[in-house]
Amino acid sequence: MPPSSLIQQLKWTLRRLCQHTFPHVPNPAGCNKRAAVALIIRVRPTFPNQSSFDTKSCGPEAGTKEQRLETFFTQEWVQQGDPEVLFIKRAARDGDRWTSHIAFPGGKRDYEDETDSATSVRETREEVNVDLSADHSLLVGNLSERIVTTWLGKTP
Repeated sequence: MPPSSLIQQLKWTLRRLCQHTFPHVPNPAGCNKRAAVALIIRVRPTFPNQSSFDTKSCGPEAGTKEQRLETFFTQEWVQQGDPEVLFIKRAARDGDRWTSHIAFPGGKRDYEDETDSATSVRETREEVNVDLSADHSLLVGNLSERIVTTWLGKTP
């Protein structure tokens, strides 16, 4: 059963994502299009100047993803902080089917992207200038992959 406080629920959910990676879903035959988005969550300190992110205790040299996550959530400013999710609003353009949509940062996979994760990292950097490969970021895991179909049930 998940805990009751929002921060504890977030910790519980991220820990489960670390421990239970969803399987890769291959493309249907004849379809080579893929896309990926990033769900970016940050914890904002409740009071100004309260945070003191320590890359030594939470950065890559601090251990596994699970260890880094655990260390991050033991910090007092995190336990009292407010989680925030980053959304973007797509540009308004005539003829664009995604015009003005609210979305997570992300987009179409390019040939140089080795994984869907690499796509979401690249697209996030391009769209909102957030570097998810930086030491203060932690890629926890992936959500379940989906094959997207048209309203007629056809794959693109």
